[in-house]
Amino acid sequence: MITSLATAGDAELAQFKKLADISRALTYCTSLDEVAQLTVVRGAELLEAASAVVMLQDADDLLHVRAVHGVPEAVFARFRAPLSGEVIGRLQGLLAVPDDQLLAVPLVVRGVVTGLVAVALRKPSTPANDWSMAALADQVAIALENARLAGEVRLEMESRLRASEGATNAKDRALSTLAHDIRSPLGAIEGYCTILEDGIYGPVTDKQLEALGRVRMSGRHLLSLLDNVMDMARLSAGAVRVRAERVALTTVAQEAVDIMTPASHARRQSLTITGGPDVLVTADGARVRQVLVNLIGNAVKFTEANGQITIGIVEHSMGFTRWGGVRVTDTGPGIAALDRVSIFEPYFRSEGTAAIPGVGLGLAISSALVKQMGGRLEVESELAVGSSFTLWLPCWS
Repeated sequence: MITSLATAGDAELAQFKKLADISRALTYCTSLDEVAQLTVVRGAELLEAASAVVMLQDADDLLHVRAVHGVPEAVFARFRAPLSGEVIGRLQGLLAVPDDQLLAVPLVVRGVVTGLVAVALRKPSTPANDWSMAALADQVAIALENARLAGEVRLEMESRLRASEGATNAKDRALSTLAHDIRSPLGAIEGYCTILEDGIYGPVTDKQLEALGRVRMSGRHLLSLLDNVMDMARLSAGAVRVRAERVALTTVAQEAVDIMTPASHARRQSLTITGGPDVLVTADGARVRQVLVNLIGNAVKFTEANGQITIGIVEHSMGFTRWGGVRVTDTGPGIAALDRVSIFEPYFRSEGTAAIPGVGLGLAISSALVKQMGGRLEVESELAVGSSFTLWLPCWS
């Protein structure tokens, strides 16, 4: 019995080491094809699978095959399908495996499914296989996002350099070019924190766990700053697309409040959403949530401890157009009149906010996104009283 437990422990440790090696290798991949090809080869090796496939979502929200291993590429030449039960059934048929030997896990980035990785096992799946597959999918999703963003940066920089004949702003160029090189080691840091916290390399004390948590938090903060830089680069290049769909402002505002509640509670602030009309607007729901999380996040960051932040739904008509809005009001220090003219400019940082972490892109990104959705972002503020930002969008007709 003791021998069998030791053998199981050795096998588990070997699996963790393989995952760590794959994570390290992924940090050196610089393109989607490199990531996808490494995934199918090393994924099949990790799970001792007969074959493996990586599928990515295209602009039409359909999955298409990006890389295969252990099966002729011609088998998947015309395979495109939406992410549903249908795609799993078709994969099973193409890979020629029974139900209990097919493992398929979605690739998820920031809550959005971007693809799928699947393997055909040589024998029925076990819980250990399921765990390893899920861990692999998490690593691959991050690596694919890094590679995708790096590709966008390269295209955006080439376009801007051609258009301006080399006169592109040096700050944008430097930040965008470095973004991928910084994201990759940050992803590795996140992965190694997980491995250490799981005790793979030995027991971890409570103080060490606390320190690892701080390392993870710092890494995620840097990652959020890089995400802002990338969003600004894409917006400047006109590469960001928004959808025109029906959005319930009360629902998306509540989602943003739920996301930011832990941060406000940590500062002992009152974060509340008040009643208001149930307004439907024409916008991109995910982008509206992104803007509101940024506005509420700024309110939390700049409002003192024990301060108040209130979210309200508003509505008004102008001419023949009805507008729905979300107003974020805080009891923070307020914004000087001269600064209010510049707060929506990229990289703007007022003297009063210089000591607070950030690169001055949040409001610039929010303003640009709102304009793309046909809306506007307004600010009212008074020093020593507080600020109020209102996101206005056209009502659904």
